[in-house]
Amino acid sequence: MLTIGCKYIPPAGGIAQVLWNYDKYIFEEFKFIENSRKSNAITNLFIAILAILKLFYKLLVDKKVKIIHIHTASEISFYRSTFFLRVSKLFGKNVVMHIHGGAFKNYYNNHKIFVEKNLKKCDKIITLSQDWVDFYSSIGFECSCVENVIPEPEIYTATNSDGLLHMLYLGLIVERKGIYDLLDVLVDHKQEFEGKILLHIGGNGEVEELKSRIKSQDLEGIVKYEGWVDKDKKVELLNKCDVFVLPSYVEGLPLSILEAMSYNMLVIATPVGGIPSLVKDKENGILFTPGDKEQLYNVIKNVVLKGIKLNTNNNIVVENYYPHNVAKKLTHIYQSLL
Repeated sequence: MLTIGCKYIPPAGGIAQVLWNYDKYIFEEFKFIENSRKSNAITNLFIAILAILKLFYKLLVDKKVKIIHIHTASEISFYRSTFFLRVSKLFGKNVVMHIHGGAFKNYYNNHKIFVEKNLKKCDKIITLSQDWVDFYSSIGFECSCVENVIPEPEIYTATNSDGLLHMLYLGLIVERKGIYDLLDVLVDHKQEFEGKILLHIGGNGEVEELKSRIKSQDLEGIVKYEGWVDKDKKVELLNKCDVFVLPSYVEGLPLSILEAMSYNMLVIATPVGGIPSLVKDKENGILFTPGDKEQLYNVIKNVVLKGIKLNTNNNIVVENYYPHNVAKKLTHIYQSLL
């Protein structure tokens, strides 16, 4: 089996984190070809061409490779993946197209003929949740759900002596993730929340824009940018924080929520993508409408000021996402192709 996807060392992004987890927790030998990275268009074009040449060479010399597992998303990621799909089929290989990200519906609606033409060439389509299985079924494609793998939690006792409610955001810093909505709520109600909460933000993306807003809006007292967090720092934050918040407009099934749930954190999120399949409003988390800042404010106020607590048991909810369970599903899919 040969995997194709973006650069994953270090794991700077959702798909990269999945690939990193596959390498570390799922496969004893992870045969991999990098076809992109977080870089400019010219660099990625060079990387993609080199990756196609590597794929040609690999399929010519290694007759043991029977399955090509391509990790992709929408837009340029999917377009790029179609070249690897065609080369793989030229050599008669089974192709698994593993589609991540939450924007694929819009991409499909704008490129129906192109998407359908290429999905028909795939031997198996994998997606992240039952909602996405239903979507691909609705457009005529059989699809299997394989949960994003997360490591089992490294839980230890972390005590905060400051008396604050520690909130955590982990993810790409861009508008579609709702991070600026969250900052706007904190700005509008700063006096109410000062001395009561501390929001930790970890991730890459529009870092300078984030820092500028924190400084210009005088949020240093209630917001702390942690930078891009490595594994050890992530474990520290997941043990330290009380509430995980992800106010996204679009999602597939974010690893950050899964990891937060494995540490039994209360989750505040939006009902987009595969999130509602895991987070049930008022049961093991709180859901609110994307972009509704007043609703987000009321959620935070109820958690912070009224001390609302839910008996989440989220660590049990995400057991299917642990390595041994994901490995069983992947093994079944690969064996069915062979």
